[in-house]
Order: sequence, then structure tokens, then C-alpha cells
Amino acid sequence: MKPKHFGRLVLFLLLFTMVLSQFFYNCVVAEAQTITLTVSHVLGTTHPYQPGFEKMAEIVEARTNGEIKFKIFHSASLAEEEEAIEALQMGTIDITTVSAAPLTGFVKEYMACDFPFMFSSPQEAFNFYDGEIGDILLEKTTPIGLIGLCWWENGFRNLTNSIRPIISPEDMKGLKIRTMNSPVHMASVRALGASAVPIAFGELYSALQQGVVDGQENPVANIHAMRFYEVQKYLTLTRHFHDPSPTFISAKTWNKLSEEQRKIIKEASIEARDYMRQLGIDQEDSLIEDLKKNGMEVIDLTPEQLDAFKEATKNVWKDFEDKIGKDFLDKFLNALP
Repeated sequence: MKPKHFGRLVLFLLLFTMVLSQFFYNCVVAEAQTITLTVSHVLGTTHPYQPGFEKMAEIVEARTNGEIKFKIFHSASLAEEEEAIEALQMGTIDITTVSAAPLTGFVKEYMACDFPFMFSSPQEAFNFYDGEIGDILLEKTTPIGLIGLCWWENGFRNLTNSIRPIISPEDMKGLKIRTMNSPVHMASVRALGASAVPIAFGELYSALQQGVVDGQENPVANIHAMRFYEVQKYLTLTRHFHDPSPTFISAKTWNKLSEEQRKIIKEASIEARDYMRQLGIDQEDSLIEDLKKNGMEVIDLTPEQLDAFKEATKNVWKDFEDKIGKDFLDKFLNALP
């Protein structure tokens, strides 16, 4: 090879190496600048939680130009709800949405969210939690390391069991009903004449299958997503508890983000909230029909029949006045529709 050609080859290789090095350097820097947030929830991929978080992830990634991505874990594959709350406090999980009940062990005021028969429609509940009371409750988790983003939705809870149709509170007598670990939920079930047995959600299917409990109560979307129709015969649409789902980000994570990133995540959580709420409303009727096709007997109570359940549980809140705090409870109850 002529010296002239050899020199050109060396120069080419040198330039190529520099360009390649810069390319890999840029890739490493870009990777280092990308933030991946771990998201955890306890329900399956067909529940509105999952598409809700997928929508939120899509919005956040687009508006941060790929700086923030989500890694979503569903079906309690990472943590049950109480475990997820603790993980947010430690910063090992970044974002979660949970029912209000698991929060009662951390912030006593959340017990008020569990009172029976507070709302007659989803929109009443949305208006309530998107207002002053919802803001107050979200602020109360800040001292324990959870930054409240907004209130998502898990629907109205209904009764299922494998023993008999439930049409009146008298039909509840002698039944063992699984509840969340909520003092208010357990007191309400006992007021209806049944035994309340708190069991972790991830263990509920096997508990029903093995007869540890006769029944349980959950929103229609949960009953369908977890295939409880395989181990439960009767579904009564009592709609006794409304199940709001406050959505949180770890304070440890929040403190690492810029003001602009925080704003994007907050706005995305609200847009995803509206999306998943509507999805839940739109799919409920079709899910009920599918539960029927899968062998469940569905009982839709008349207003008179429902009044008997309301009457049986109307004084449950009085047992919790001292535990929750009278000032907050009065404010909470006065704000109800």
C-alpha cells in the first residue's frame, strides 16, 4: 500500500473511531438521563387500572421526550396494597393506586371513605373526592412519605357467595364474608349479620375455592378480572361501599424530580384518571352479562330491598367518631351529597 493511501486509511479509521465513540457516549448519557418509574397495582390486565397506567405512561413519556418511562407490575406481582404503601415510603416502588381501606392503618381519616351507602352514582363520588375533602385526605399522606396525585376509581362493591342468593340482610346470617382489612368494612358486614374475615386480595381466590370463607365483596370489575365466577355462584348488586383509589407517588421519588417533571406526572395522572373512570363505567354492564354467561346468578335489588341493607348499616359511622376525629368526620359527612 502506498504511504499516501495508508495515511488516508489511518485518518479514516481515526475519524470513524471518534464518531463511533461519540455515538456510544451519547447512548450511555441518554440512558443515564432516563428515569424508569416502578408502578405497582394489585389487579389484572383487564381491570381499568392497567390501561389507566398505560395511558399515564404514554402521556408522561411523550411530554418528557422519553426522559421518564414506566415499568408497570399488575396482579400484585410486586406487592399487595399495604406492602406497596410501605414500599413507596421506602422508595422501592415509585407509584401505586390503592383502595382507601389499606390506608386506614397509616392515616386514620381514611376510615371515613369506607362508610356504607354514601353515594348513589359514580359521578357523585367523583365530585366528592375531586373536591375539598379529597384534597385534604391526599395532603394527610405527605407526612408519611406519600405524595397524593389524584383519586382514581375502583367502583362500587357488591356481595358474592357460594351458599345462597342474598336478597335481604337476613340472608347474610351465618355466612363468612371476606373483607379488606378495614375496621369500617368489617363492622358493616357484622351489622348485616355475617362474620367478617379479612384476607389479602392475592389470597382470596384460593380462600373461596377452599371454603375458608363463603363469600366476599368487590367491584364487578374485580370479580370479573379475578375470575371469582369460578368459585362463587351468587352475585348481589348491593353497591354498599364505594371504593375510591387514591394514587400516590413516593416522596423519595418526587423529591428527585424537577418542577416540570412533577407537573407533567400530576397532569398525566388526572388525564389517566378520567380515562380509566370512564372505562370502568362503560364496561360494567358487559362484565355483568359475562358473569352471567359464566354461570353466576345475578340479583339486582329493588329500592325497597336495598333500603333494608341501608337501614341495617346506618349507624356504623357512630362507632368510629372518636377514632377518626369529630372535627374531620363532621366536615366529611357535611360535604356528602
